[in-house]
Amino acid sequence: MLTQKNDLNFEGQNIYAGFDAHLISWQVTILTDGSNLKTFVMPPKPEVLNDYLRKDYPGATYYSAYEAGFSGLWAHYRLCNLGIHNLVVNAADIPSAPKDRLQKEDRRDSRKIANALRLGILNAIYTPSESTLNDRFLISSRRALV
Repeated sequence: MLTQKNDLNFEGQNIYAGFDAHLISWQVTILTDGSNLKTFVMPPKPEVLNDYLRKDYPGATYYSAYEAGFSGLWAHYRLCNLGIHNLVVNAADIPSAPKDRLQKEDRRDSRKIANALRLGILNAIYTPSESTLNDRFLISSRRALV
């Protein structure tokens, strides 16, 4: 008798997550090398994205990207610490059609980021190490006190 195997296995595959980050939520688009999987809204927590990717796409290699902006680099550092290859990109460097520039939507932005990430055409901005940021904070705090 044949038995059906229900285990998910994405070993050897790449999963790309592009997200538009906001204070209250992230609009996320998930892609593979050959297909568009899902676009959804989630809480703005790297751990939630990590748990979702590892539960629904186990064994894959995970890549993510988001636009540099008000939120800073905290999400980048946490995603990298969780084992997700993350890029922080300049919004002006994400290729977009004229229609995209006229109709600004979070859903569309997350798709653009994920697709550009999948194509390998995104260039990350410079992200200093966490220790460098801590040193900068220490120096600026000292300057403020002195």
